[in-house]
Amino acid sequence: MGEHFVMSTRFDKCEASDFGLEQLDAKRATNPKDHTLWGKCKLYDFGWGKENGFYKEPLPGFDTLLELVLYGKNRDDRYGAAAVILKKYPEKLLNECESCMEDVANSSAFKKLADIFNLKDPINLCPTANKSHDRIKSEYLRWKKISEAASRLK
Repeated sequence: MGEHFVMSTRFDKCEASDFGLEQLDAKRATNPKDHTLWGKCKLYDFGWGKENGFYKEPLPGFDTLLELVLYGKNRDDRYGAAAVILKKYPEKLLNECESCMEDVANSSAFKKLADIFNLKDPINLCPTANKSHDRIKSEYLRWKKISEAASRLK
């Protein structure tokens, strides 16, 4: 159980009780040990669909989530944070990846980002709804450049 996220592995857990939580309603649960509130959500997709899970309320902002991805010791926290970043902050992730990619001192951070976010595939991770064709193309080209750099990593 992470400090900020709990998630299933290959859908082995679904209900709040599976995670050691007590269900409050359809979308919320509480930890009986410390009475913290947890929100139900779909989390990281390892290739077979988004895993079931919960996040501790309030949900952290981008900077804290990024720290969890890069330096978190707990798998649930790392991948839970990654799932939220992909859903809520893809443009900030794009900027962070570019920054790490261009800064040699951040090469280990870029490698972690490449591994967790599967950056070797040239996929536009930003939403495309209500964006102009030029903006979508621009973002795709930026992601493609990141993908090329990630593919060169050892």
